[in-house]
Amino acid sequence: MPDTLSSGDSWIVRISSGVAGDLKYAARRLWKDRGFTSLALLTLALCIGANTAIFSMVFALILKPLPFPEPNRIVEIFNAFPKAGFNHFPTNPAQYTDFKANAPGFEDVALSNVTMAMVGEEGSAERILKGYCTAEMFDVLGIKPVIGQFFTQKNNKEGAGDVVVLTESYWKSHYNEDLGVIGKTMRVDGKACQIIGVAPRALEAFNAQVRFVMPYTWKGWEASPGMRYSCTMPMYARLKPGVQVSEGLAQVAGLEKAYYDAANGPLRSFLDRTGHKINVGLVQSQRIEGIKSSLYLLQGGVVFVLLIGCVNVANLLLTRANGQQSELAIRAALGAGRGVIARQLLVESLVLTLVGALVGIVLAYAGVQAINHFTARLLPYMLPVAIDARVLGYAVGVAIAVGLLVGLVPVVHVLRSNLAAVINRSSRSASGGRGVRALSSILVTGQVAVALVLLCGAGLLIHSFANAIAVQPGFDPKNLVVGSVALPGTYGDPDKAAALLRKLTSALAEIPGIDGSALSTGIPFEGNLGILALTLKDSLLPRDSPQPGAFLIGVSLDYFKTMRIQLLEGRYLDETDIKKGARSAWIVDERFEQRYYPGHTALDGHFTFGAPPAKESDWPVIVGVVRNVPHNGVEDHSNNPFAYYPLGSSSPGGLNGLNIFVRSSRPVADIVSAMREKLREIDPAIPLFDTGTMEKVINGSFDGRRAVMLLLVGFAALALFLSAIGIYGVLAYDISQRTREIGIRGAIGATRGQIVGMVLFQGLWKTGVGLCVGLAGAILLSRYMASMLFELKPTDPWAYLLVTVLLAGVAAAACYLPARRASKIDPIDALRTE
Repeated sequence: MPDTLSSGDSWIVRISSGVAGDLKYAARRLWKDRGFTSLALLTLALCIGANTAIFSMVFALILKPLPFPEPNRIVEIFNAFPKAGFNHFPTNPAQYTDFKANAPGFEDVALSNVTMAMVGEEGSAERILKGYCTAEMFDVLGIKPVIGQFFTQKNNKEGAGDVVVLTESYWKSHYNEDLGVIGKTMRVDGKACQIIGVAPRALEAFNAQVRFVMPYTWKGWEASPGMRYSCTMPMYARLKPGVQVSEGLAQVAGLEKAYYDAANGPLRSFLDRTGHKINVGLVQSQRIEGIKSSLYLLQGGVVFVLLIGCVNVANLLLTRANGQQSELAIRAALGAGRGVIARQLLVESLVLTLVGALVGIVLAYAGVQAINHFTARLLPYMLPVAIDARVLGYAVGVAIAVGLLVGLVPVVHVLRSNLAAVINRSSRSASGGRGVRALSSILVTGQVAVALVLLCGAGLLIHSFANAIAVQPGFDPKNLVVGSVALPGTYGDPDKAAALLRKLTSALAEIPGIDGSALSTGIPFEGNLGILALTLKDSLLPRDSPQPGAFLIGVSLDYFKTMRIQLLEGRYLDETDIKKGARSAWIVDERFEQRYYPGHTALDGHFTFGAPPAKESDWPVIVGVVRNVPHNGVEDHSNNPFAYYPLGSSSPGGLNGLNIFVRSSRPVADIVSAMREKLREIDPAIPLFDTGTMEKVINGSFDGRRAVMLLLVGFAALALFLSAIGIYGVLAYDISQRTREIGIRGAIGATRGQIVGMVLFQGLWKTGVGLCVGLAGAILLSRYMASMLFELKPTDPWAYLLVTVLLAGVAAAACYLPARRASKIDPIDALRTE
């Protein structure tokens, strides 16, 4: 036994000693050949850095479990109305009450949502995002308070008193982790609320912007069966242990079926015409459903860039190993085994990739900051992306895999070579050179193919983005300043709301140097508008057509003129429409007319939201038709129309927020200052926020599409650059190996043009093969991008043509440089060198 251990120890020592020697040798050689090392390190750092940065985002949003106990048991329950264009809609207290009592597969069921709140004393209040939920939400998430306690179901009853649970970060930033904060009060929307507890940091993983949570309360009628589809509150639940998502779905679907069977005719018709169904999905997947395809696209893009980088580095190592053949042959002659030589080459490759990974990780940290800039706008509820130990492990794993992969290329070449014969012949005429050139040609052809796939994807996104920003907004955004106001709860009273509207309209009109002002409950391109089912009087639609619906927007009388929205038929709103007792008036957009009055005018048509009025004279009337305005952004897939009602009429009731529009050529800062002053004169408690120009709002609505496009274009540009270097390197090496041949060609009469043409042909036919393979791959893979394209087919010929021409042009330039150098080879010098 001792002898065996001793033998094993000596084997380990020999291997360790050999590897240590290889590391020192690799370090010396890489330092000596600094040109090669710099180029390889730059390539590896860019490729591994990009992969690490994008993977950190994919890991944080898709792969990393939420920081709650057994997060795979936390689900969201939501409605879907696919025939109306909505596949993800919130729930309501009626469904919550039903599911909580009658769905045994769920351990807890809760309602939870967020809204903006004014926190602090009047005149110095801060606008903060608050959460409001039923008490079961804490049990659904499985969290415990840091200090104090959470509110209970008693607090969810109307009139139970206003209590607050702070988030841990808000407690630290605003109360300096004061343990005595329990029992203190804070003013929320003008009310004094008692702080009863502090929630752990884990709660912020559910919504990073929420600073405190309050109980959600509702009136009894809101939970009545008739309000079952007034969808206002997201619902979350925790499955019981061992219960699958499909089982939970079956239970709530059964409850919906029972409700449907007991429903009256009009309600059944509504459910049939909207295609209603209930859905259950894991919270983690539902949170990123809208951007999952974009994340996978970006991860695929950086993997393609990594492949191209691997080809470049493999070519560099292959060329370098071929140049070392004489040295390696001598080492073999002196007794070094092929295994020792292979190990030395692999160690050198691993050292190179690991150092490249270290530099890449530094670049990835910078890249993550840029990623967080975009995710803060696209996914504001998510915590910032960070590079943690698992992401670093991924980077190291990628580096080792790349090191082995690119290191095997020269190893296989050397092991297949006849090292003994190398000593007896000229290295320049060795057949090994031809083998290296052939392998390099195959690699660079694959490199071009991969680059073209990536470029085609970027080209499609660029064309799609151009289509999106070319959509006409339906109004004139130039010289239009916008701001939002949050109204205290007192303006929930209709009379007080109407008085505020009159004062604010008059005050804004007094601002000097303006061309108009208006108020609205929505901002074009920002979305977040509620849709309501409507009833058409004397409908022209077939009985089996989808349930009619429209987004509802309240506007002041001067809204259309201030926004410069074109009137197509009828008239704008006027004073007669807001007189007490006046018949309710609507203005609709052209999509409304086309959808609900096909082939007819919508003027003097009648519709209402909710139950039809008893009297004929009580039916609201359409008084005008205007141009389409994409209030929900140009990518609103529901494609539902919009209806406008006059603010100050009896329709809207109270108000909790407004948007102000002022058209002026004066500086934006001056207009915003004047808006604040007018608001202060009317009510100091009304804050003005989110001010800016409408052009900025429109530009910001494309942030998501722009971010994905710019990232993929950046990766495609990197791929293009690396491909050009790869083509240049292969041809340059090819010429260095064929100096004698080119010299002979020149000696027997070949002109410089012929030599240039010969080298160009050799480079361009490799490029041509790569382009053909790449086009086939791009067409095959582009179908997975269909959901990300705006009014563009994945097989758009212009995108493919332009990027193919671009890559061919860059490849031609990369081929021309070594071709030109080859044409300048002097035949006599070439023959003398040989």
